[in-house]
Amino acid sequence: MEAKVATASKGMVPKRGDHVSATQHQGVFEVVGVNALMQAANIRLVDGSGPIIPNVPWADLKPPDKK
Repeated sequence: MEAKVATASKGMVPKRGDHVSATQHQGVFEVVGVNALMQAANIRLVDGSGPIIPNVPWADLKPPDKK
């Protein structure tokens, strides 16, 4: 139970296919892979115009801004 509480306090827990924004990157991204052991996700721009960005910490991810 403690592990879930610690994980929740470090940012959102992404799921494959989620749309997110990242603090160090500009744009809206899709989660293409999740590494629970490292608490990191691989993301790519939703429009597909850029490369996959590997190992982005969950703490850097948040729901995309509503416009």
